[in-house]
Amino acid sequence: MSKLNLLFLFAFTLLTSYVFAVDLNVRIFSSSQLKVISITPLSGKYIIYNKTTKIVDLYKNNSVELSIKDGKISILKQNENLGSYDSLYFSADGFINTFTLKSIDPDIKERIYDDGIKLYVENNFFKVINKVEIEHYIAGVVESEGGIKKNLEFLKLQAIISRTYAICNIRKHLKEDEYNLCDNTHCQLYRGRSSKSMIMMATSQTAGDIIIDISNKPISAAFHSNCGGQTMNSEDIWAISTTYLKSVKDTFCLKQSQAKWVKKISKKEWLTYLLSKYNYNIEDSDTLKRVTNFTQNNREVYFDNNTKIPLKTIRQDWKFRSAFFSIENQGDTLLFKGRGYGHGVGLCQEGAMRMIDLGWTLKKIIKYYYKDVSIINIAELKPK
Repeated sequence: MSKLNLLFLFAFTLLTSYVFAVDLNVRIFSSSQLKVISITPLSGKYIIYNKTTKIVDLYKNNSVELSIKDGKISILKQNENLGSYDSLYFSADGFINTFTLKSIDPDIKERIYDDGIKLYVENNFFKVINKVEIEHYIAGVVESEGGIKKNLEFLKLQAIISRTYAICNIRKHLKEDEYNLCDNTHCQLYRGRSSKSMIMMATSQTAGDIIIDISNKPISAAFHSNCGGQTMNSEDIWAISTTYLKSVKDTFCLKQSQAKWVKKISKKEWLTYLLSKYNYNIEDSDTLKRVTNFTQNNREVYFDNNTKIPLKTIRQDWKFRSAFFSIENQGDTLLFKGRGYGHGVGLCQEGAMRMIDLGWTLKKIIKYYYKDVSIINIAELKPK
């Protein structure tokens, strides 16, 4: 860790410590099969526990190797066997506590995390949970979601949205798995602590800020890359109606990098798909014309209102960038001309970036994409 980043981390930790504190339990490496790992503190001090029993202190640059044997976690420190346990908790005991987790598998990239870590055995592999202060988590999410080259105002916007999503979905995994969130796109992408000073600054400057609806509840702050000129209602994609995820026109994203896409598909392949999956009567001339010449001037929900085929399903089946497309018949080939990238619900990232360039405030941008909402601090939320 460079001296400059350490300075920013110190300031970031100091600033966020004055905000209403929320710790999250986030499952990490949730898509990886870990069987032998090493954990090394990079700063601070850790105390390793099995439940309430202290096992050992762990200081900066002192590693432990963990492996699974007979359904238990075996600990090795400097060739000394410290025993086998059903679970372990690395409790952060310093002011700034960071650690690295490295797998013996060379295909699994080493990652750095803030705060504490819990380990269990599940199906003979490690189940790893990062017990992390929410602002550290948010900074990590913003960087993991691609917030490396964006400007400060956009990073602040992304931090507010990511924090809102985390609070809104804080119980997403609690019922079945006893942790709050996972580290994949099922929740939010989270690949460890942020190392970027601008992201730390954006997170600290918005620390605790979330978006609430007219019922004073945190919103499900959906976002996507580019809406292609129009966002979608939440009920049109997820069958869940909200007061705030409503379709809006968006001209700000139309000239951005993800605004358009094209894909060519053979007519035979397309008609075979419609016949086999939806039993289309492709021998009928009217039907044939309808399914090979299709236009969306405004976003539609269904490809064919007669058969009610969801456009989102076609997008998933063909791995299109969006469901906002038209079809142009070019003989034996069909040209799919698409607009936007992503599901199209909520905030359009490229539209928001253009708004920032034009001088829009974060509050104005948020209220443009999310209807009838307010921005408050987590500390202002009334407990249920």
